[in-house]
Amino acid sequence: MYPTQNPIALRSKKLITETLLTLLKTYPFNEITVKQILIEAQISRKTFYRNFSSKEDVLSSYIDSILNEYKDVIFSLEKVSFADCFDVIFSFCEANRDLLIILKNNNLLHLPMMKLNELLPTLHMEIDIKNYIIFFNIGAIWNVIINWVENDMRDPSDSIKQILIDYLDHIDNDMMK
Repeated sequence: MYPTQNPIALRSKKLITETLLTLLKTYPFNEITVKQILIEAQISRKTFYRNFSSKEDVLSSYIDSILNEYKDVIFSLEKVSFADCFDVIFSFCEANRDLLIILKNNNLLHLPMMKLNELLPTLHMEIDIKNYIIFFNIGAIWNVIINWVENDMRDPSDSIKQILIDYLDHIDNDMMK
């Protein structure tokens, strides 16, 4: 994606992204073409390529924007407990349910985790957390999220959060013995 603050370019980016997401509800990602996006969005090839380099870039840019919102919420927390993090993570997932289902249906649920693997270590350098711990946490929670999404997010997020908190409390209590 090419960064800009031009209102016309921002509208074009939004239209292109919304068009791709709409197409993904009907067609597999690997079958969607840039030409199809152009036709559905009623934009020119020049407009598309002025904003994105490919359909993959459109999806990547959208995931980046969502994860940046997630990051901003995490950094706005005054205290960072597991419960607080789980609240943010599951709220993020519930707010982006449609996207997660689309990613699941296209075998692309790994993309947000890959993006988190890029984003979070650079952010946590400010608070001096070791990379191994960050990657451990990303992998653990993202596997829980993938399982939840693959089960169509049927289980209430509060139940999952409580299971995780109870598990972590159990581990913490065992370590104290």
